Amino acid sequence: MKFIRRFAYFPLFIQLITLFCVLGVFINAWLIWRDLLTDPVLFRLHLGYFILYVGQFVFILLEEKYVCALTILQGIIALLTTVDFIFTPLLQLLGHTYYWLFSPSVEALKVYQYVFVSLAFTLQMASAAYLWGYFRRPQTSAN
Repeated sequence: MKFIRRFAYFPLFIQLITLFCVLGVFINAWLIWRDLLTDPVLFRLHLGYFILYVGQFVFILLEEKYVCALTILQGIIALLTTVDFIFTPLLQLLGHTYYWLFSPSVEALKVYQYVFVSLAFTLQMASAAYLWGYFRRPQTSAN
């Protein structure tokens, strides 16, 4: 109950980050399971993301300011590998909605891929900065 109260007192942005981390845990757990049943070529990558998401979730609930280090690490790894940023599900939803509404050309889709990665990385780094700043200040939440 203590962690649920903490979560309830977090600002909306941290609650959103936390929920997307939980979603990342479930998605990567499913991907690990799929890797074990089929071709395990991406097993270590999915396991790494799983560990990062679990770590971020736990550190957020413990109000640990160094959660920002995991968030930055995930952002760099996602930029270099598979684009598994915290806000990827939200940005994919927006992208699919935009595609459904406007049916952009193939050339426009190429540009939007760069915009997607840029926006996702920017949100990831903004999340890290926000988590650092929020958890550094003296807390008045219900512990």
